[in-house]
Amino acid sequence: MARKISETKATCKACGHVYFFGKTEELDHLSAKMDECGKGMMCCGGCLPAVFLPSKKAAYPNKCPKCGSRAILKERVTHEV
Repeated sequence: MARKISETKATCKACGHVYFFGKTEELDHLSAKMDECGKGMMCCGGCLPAVFLPSKKAAYPNKCPKCGSRAILKERVTHEV
């Protein structure tokens, strides 16, 4: 019984680097951005201890990990395993 895995293939237009990312990486990035937004809102509200909360860093899937360019071409691919 074959199982299908769907992920995104990204090709950097600047350096030609090819990399893959799935929904997990996209959700991790979104979660990190939401944490930063909440932290910023607490600081604006006068919550000084929010400054000392650790920042959550996640890889940005729409940015080439090799050269940092955001000029990428995305394509959805499905693999059978």
